[in-house]
Amino acid sequence: MWVFLYEEGVTPTNNHAERLLRFAVLWRKRSFGTQSGKGDRWVERILSVRQTCRLRQIQTFPVLVEAISCYFKGKAPDSAWISQA
Repeated sequence: MWVFLYEEGVTPTNNHAERLLRFAVLWRKRSFGTQSGKGDRWVERILSVRQTCRLRQIQTFPVLVEAISCYFKGKAPDSAWISQA
């Protein structure tokens, strides 16, 4: 909990993490959430993909199009973009 005291460069606040979650929190507030567990899982996954794309500085739409195309072709989508630094 007090890592910032011992490690150089670690900030004492969680502002970065809160900013990463802000879009999802605002979406949930505007849309009143979902009505089922299945809807919850879909929202978790789609917002996670969106945020990952944002952090990697790539567009979300082409990633989703490729994933859906691969699904209908019975192939696994290329997920190498997820682990890029």
